[in-house]
Amino acid sequence: MSQVGPICICLFLFVSSFAYGQFRFSSESGLVFNQYNDVRAPNGDQGAGNLFSFTDDFEVDQPVIYLRLEAGYTLADKHTFLLTAAPLTFNYNGLEDRSIRFEDSTFEPSDEVSGSYQFNTYRFSYRYALLRREKTRLELGLTALLRDASISLTQGSNTPENTDLGFVPLISFLLETEFNSRLSFLLVGDALVGPQGRAEDVFAGLEFDIISDRLFGKIGYRIIEGGADVSQVYNFALFHFLSVGIASEF
Repeated sequence: MSQVGPICICLFLFVSSFAYGQFRFSSESGLVFNQYNDVRAPNGDQGAGNLFSFTDDFEVDQPVIYLRLEAGYTLADKHTFLLTAAPLTFNYNGLEDRSIRFEDSTFEPSDEVSGSYQFNTYRFSYRYALLRREKTRLELGLTALLRDASISLTQGSNTPENTDLGFVPLISFLLETEFNSRLSFLLVGDALVGPQGRAEDVFAGLEFDIISDRLFGKIGYRIIEGGADVSQVYNFALFHFLSVGIASEF
């Protein structure tokens, strides 16, 4: 009997936390445009490949339709936990006007040369509500981002690839301002600048009620920009997103 009391108390606290919490599931889609995407692999002072641009040296298959999924839980109107899946792949065709040395292979100008750029990210975020007023909400926290990235060129059976799998810490933030009970402005994102690179993923737009306090829509603009300058690879890219989304809360 001595162990029953503490177990019951723990179960009560666990269930009670969900009673004061709120789940949110959202999806986002739209069109993506690649403004620039510069690559050199390998990088460094010796044995480096050629610096080339996917957007200038190739024909870009764009725009691309993307999908982004997110699940969140807010506890006691203060602590927000988020899981996000944001895959992204761009394809490029027809090397124009110049040869490229990439990962110890040389590619000559040809319609048969193609490229692929994959930047899939999976994130766990925590944000704390610094400010909760009637019409304004400000949250700040951290994101652990798992990056699954690859860059490849293909000609015939030759497909050298540069891959990168690793964690990146980012600052997570949210600012929401209500215009009225059904419409608000939303600025939310993850970003960080470091000595070897930078990353920004920011959405700015409007969120509106479809079914009050249950179903929401959003429309706006998202930007993803950044990259790294390390011995394995030099890569900096900028993507513009025209976004629409839907979210439900319960």
